[in-house]
Order: sequence, then C-alpha cells, then structure tokens
Amino acid sequence: MMTPSLYYWIRLPSSPESAESDQYQLMELGALGAEELEGPSPAVQGYFTDKELWSHARAFLADKSGLEWGEDPWEDWDRSWRDRQIPVEVTSSLAVCPPWVEAPSHIPHVIRLEAKMAFGTGSHESTRIAALLLETIDLKEKTLLDVGTGTGILSIYPAMLGAKFSVGFDIDPVTGPCLHENLELNPIPAGTKVVFFVGTLDSLLPQTCFDIIVCNMIRTEAWPYLDAFLERLNPGGRLILSGQRVEDQPHWNVWFQEKGLKPFEEVTLDEWWGFAVTPSV
Repeated sequence: MMTPSLYYWIRLPSSPESAESDQYQLMELGALGAEELEGPSPAVQGYFTDKELWSHARAFLADKSGLEWGEDPWEDWDRSWRDRQIPVEVTSSLAVCPPWVEAPSHIPHVIRLEAKMAFGTGSHESTRIAALLLETIDLKEKTLLDVGTGTGILSIYPAMLGAKFSVGFDIDPVTGPCLHENLELNPIPAGTKVVFFVGTLDSLLPQTCFDIIVCNMIRTEAWPYLDAFLERLNPGGRLILSGQRVEDQPHWNVWFQEKGLKPFEEVTLDEWWGFAVTPSV
C-alpha cells in the first residue's frame, strides 16, 4: 500500500471530564488515532488519512466552538511514537514502560504496555491516585474488580501485590485486543489470576462479590453504579474511587452521609482526588 503524502487533523476543545468521550467521538468519525492535548487550552486531536472522512468529520463537528483543523506532511507515527516513549513512574513502587524501554532500576514493580493512542499509560493523576490507594491495602489472597479497566494497569498491579484473583472489564470493545496483549506482556505470578472481559457490571453472575472494587472514572460516569458497587463487596470489603475532581467533593460528602460512610484513606494530586471506603456490616 502506498504511503500517503499528507495526514489530516482535527483539534476539538475539551476538558478533563470529556476528553475520553471526545476522543472516542473522533475515532467513530474515522480518525485512526486521537490524543489528549494538555496545557492552558485543553483539547483532543484526531488524525485522519482519508480526506473524505476528515471532511465529513469537520462538517459533523462544525457547530463546536473553537474547532480547528489542518493538514501536514505524513509522519511515520509508529516510529515517532516509539521514539518519544519514556518510563512512567506511577508511584514509588510502580513504573509503566513500553516493552522496548529500559525500566527504572529503583522501581520494584514494572508493567509493560504496548499502549495505543486511545489508551492511558499510567501518567494521569487519577491512575496514580488509584495505585497509591491500592498500596495502602494488604492485597494478599484478596479478590478485586477493576471497573473501566482501560489498559488493565489497575488489574495487573494488584496481582503483582498478591491479589489471588483480579477481574477487569470495560464497555469499550476496542480495549479487548489491547488488554490481552498487555496480559501477555506481563506474566502473572503463580497462585494468582487476572481475567479481562468487554461488557458491563451486569455481565457478572448476580452472586459474584469481591474484597476490593476499584473504579477510576469521573463522578458522572461512576455515580449511577454506586449502589451496585456496594452490593458487590464482600463483608468488610473496600471500595476505591478515583478520577474525581476536587471541586466535586461536596457531592461525595452528601453521599457519605446518606450511606453512613467515611473515607479511611484519601489522596489528592493537583486537581484530582480519590478515596477508599468500607461499608459498615
């Protein structure tokens, strides 16, 4: 197949809360990849090789304020992406690296990810918060459910810390192949097991419960499932919620009062916040 001489891009103003859905929308419109652009004016950018699809996407998004687009000379994306990769130190105990990058020698646990443009690599504060909260728990012989697992970091890491059974799921069908690739890149210690599936919480058998449930999702995405999470916890189990904006704490405080809960661990990084709670028996 002949290499194109140009590629086309669309830049869509976004926010931390909507970045994931905005990227997904660009992919649905035909983008081969999409990424979140940080800075004073947060945005997501999608990349196209098909000019007709690019033109259609521009027309579909025409009512979006601040929409930008353009074309540039073709770049070897795979090589460029690989050349830019460096280890991500998620916590002092966990690093995430592509398979071809040397891991930091001072980090005891390393997860290898062949991450794609639409997936995370552990650099976001919300993933770091969730990992830090997991590190406060003795995970040995525990069972864990990772809701909205993405690349599987928060399913694989607990297995490295001793969890005997870790289940991760995501509703996005494109996560399936990525998750299985990442599981192959990270052999799980003997005596533990990690399972991934594409689906919803309802895909689990009704009686299936866990010692720990971790959910790294913004409040509006997690909120409808809070009661279901509590019902899926074993007695004395712990619910970890990350991906929350600090400004949303008043909403959570109301929920804590309604449910008689009190966070026993909280972590704040920049504008992001997460917590762990244990329902009373």
